[in-house]
Order: sequence, then structure tokens, then C-alpha cells
Amino acid sequence: MSYRLIESAWTLTIIAVLALLAYGLSGCASGGCVKPIVQLERPVLPTVAEPALACLTDATYISLALRDRLLHDALDECHLIVRELAEVPQ
Repeated sequence: MSYRLIESAWTLTIIAVLALLAYGLSGCASGGCVKPIVQLERPVLPTVAEPALACLTDATYISLALRDRLLHDALDECHLIVRELAEVPQ
């Protein structure tokens, strides 16, 4: 009878260890994720006067405008990613 008692005690111990191990590995035991606080500020870009743009061809102006729009879109995507990963005060 004592052999069965020892065997069931070891079985319960193994189950308890496996349960604690599963609990620890599942992430439930963590204290949460600490997000850094980040200040996001858009840079103040210089404006270009109209006479300075007069020397550009239409194709060059359209290319620069498209490039500017794509850079702004990429910056917006980067801001979204940072807002998901960090605390950003509004």
C-alpha cells in the first residue's frame, strides 16, 4: 500500500511541476510589458518659394511632389508602428 502512495505522490508532483512550467512559459506569470514613452514631433520643413520652382520642368516638379508625398506616407506608417510599440502622449 505504501508503494501506491509514493507512486501517486510522485505522479502528483510531476503534474504540479508540469503545470507550473506550463504556467510560467505561457506568459501568464509575467508582470506585463513596459512600453517606453516616446515624443513624436513632425519636423518643420522649409517652404520653397514659387520663383525657385520656376526653373523646374513639369516632370521634375511632379517627381518631387510624388517623392514628397511618399516620404510623408512612410513617416505616417512609422508613427503608427511606434504608437503601437510605445506610449506616445497625445
